[in-house]
This record gives sequence, structure tokens and C-alpha cells, in this order.
Amino acid sequence: MGKRSNLIVTIGLAVFIVGAAATYLVVRNSDDGSTATGANRATVLVASKPIPAGTTGAKAASDGMVKSKAVDLGAKPATALTDVSQLAGKTVTLGVSEGEILTTDQFQTAQTRIGTLKIPDGKTAMAVQMTNVPGVAGFAGAGDRINVYGLIIPETDPKNPQGASHLILQNTEVLNVNGTTLAATQGQPNGAPSQGLVFLLAVSPMEAERLAYLTSFHKLYFSLVSKDAAPVPGTPGTNIVDALKQF
Repeated sequence: MGKRSNLIVTIGLAVFIVGAAATYLVVRNSDDGSTATGANRATVLVASKPIPAGTTGAKAASDGMVKSKAVDLGAKPATALTDVSQLAGKTVTLGVSEGEILTTDQFQTAQTRIGTLKIPDGKTAMAVQMTNVPGVAGFAGAGDRINVYGLIIPETDPKNPQGASHLILQNTEVLNVNGTTLAATQGQPNGAPSQGLVFLLAVSPMEAERLAYLTSFHKLYFSLVSKDAAPVPGTPGTNIVDALKQF
């Protein structure tokens, strides 16, 4: 009887030790924020390393660029991705930084044959060729915002015989520049176009009409603006008289 009692005590002690160890491991995993979840935590996908623009979801998963992580519910974006199956058929539109939570906004269904662009709803992608300086000298890239100016060539407009300059579009999104992922121009180094820079802009059909007219018969000039810049009031434009005014 004594041996049986000792055996029961031993088994009970072993069960207690195993249970305590398991509890410790769960608590430790929850503290380090790796994969444990609870009432106030959720599992999301994060970038385990930088994910370049144009990377497919399948490649990001297979190359170890993505991992699961438990975060506080308050830190989880509403559009957060939670399972690698959600990456199927998707492509990174803009680069993702290491440690960043992945969202549906970053991984989009490709809308072009090159598979790296997401054209905003209600917009059209229009390619505009610019010389270097009017095209902000290479400082603008995918995801940046620009203001667009129309330059009327002298003696082409009866109302502005000496030419004029007008701000025509504000805060226009740049989808790509020169096509690091676009088709290369034959015979040009690094796929550069034969003249200047090629900008792929997200514009409305009406804005596209204006750009088509101005690029065909007049000139354009771009300026780089901050992404959160507020629109400026309508500007009067400038002609030779205004340009030479003293202030």
C-alpha cells in the first residue's frame, strides 16, 4: 500500500512539473511577441526582411520575407494580412520595410503585364516623356507626388502671344519613372528612353486629355511636392509681364 501511495505521489509531482513547464513556455512566448495569441492579441504577417516593389506574394513567402507575429489588437491595422494564403496572386506595389505589418494595400492584384502596378480606382495610367530638368531631374520616383505646369509656347495662343505658364494639376501620383520594371527602349543603356525620362502618372480621363494636348502642342514642367501637401488655391498663371515684375 505504501509503495502504491508513493507511486501516486510521484506521478502527481511529475504531472505538476510538466504542467508548470508548459505554462512557463506559453507565458514566455507571449511575452516575446512571437506567435502566441490571447484575448487582446492577434496574429498578423510581417516582413522578416525588406520586400522590394514588384515582388510576388508567392516569392515573398518562399524566400522567407514573411513571418507570423502576435501583436496587440490595437496595433493591428484593419487591412492586415493574417495568412500566407492571402498573398496568392498578389504583388507588392511599393517596397515594404523590415518589421512592417503587411496589409492588403501593399499586396495588390496586378493590373498590368509587368505585374508591379496598381492603378488607383477611377484613374488611368498615362506615360509622359520629359527632359531631365523639367522632369524634376530624377528626384521623383514611384509613389511620389508632383505638381504639373503647362507652358504655352509663344505665338501659339492669341491670348498669350508671348507665352504663359499655368499650374494645371496638383498632387498627381507617380506610378513609375523610366520603367525599372517597364519594357526597355531598344539600344539604350539600362533601358533608358531615347530622350529624357518617362513618367507613368495616375490621372483621370479628363486630366489625361489635358496632358495629351499640352505634350503634343506645348510643354510641361513638373515640381516635386510632399505627399501630405494641401492643395494651393487657384493660381493666376504667369506671362512675360508677370514674370518680369519686381516685388
